[in-house]
Amino acid sequence: MGIRIITAAAALCMMSVALAQAPSQGAPAASAPKGPPPTTFVVRFKIKAGKNFEFEKAMAKIQAALASSEPGNIYYDLYLPAVDSQTYVLIEHYKNADAVTAHGKDPNTRQMFTDIKDLLDGPTTESISAERLILVSSKP
Repeated sequence: MGIRIITAAAALCMMSVALAQAPSQGAPAASAPKGPPPTTFVVRFKIKAGKNFEFEKAMAKIQAALASSEPGNIYYDLYLPAVDSQTYVLIEHYKNADAVTAHGKDPNTRQMFTDIKDLLDGPTTESISAERLILVSSKP
């Protein structure tokens, strides 16, 4: 039993090292999109207990606005890992870096932060985390 745990831990450690390496600098994969690379963000929001409905309403408001205000946004999907979770996961995907910049300047984005500020479970720096993903390849 102990050997299996150590072996599994070693395998996870090796996978972490491999995944942490920079993407290859060789020729792009055949399935890689042409032009400026799209960018995806995974954003987590920790919300106060009992504030789920208000948070979902604020997020639905910005999602509706994005259709016309940000043509470079491909999707802006909100997920809840479990029915009783207080942490939401937002996956947002943009055509390119210019679209990300436009999103940051969009008044709807700024309004969203104003709308959710009092719903967060703690300071913004502790209640919101974001991870940028860089596309390496995709299905054809």
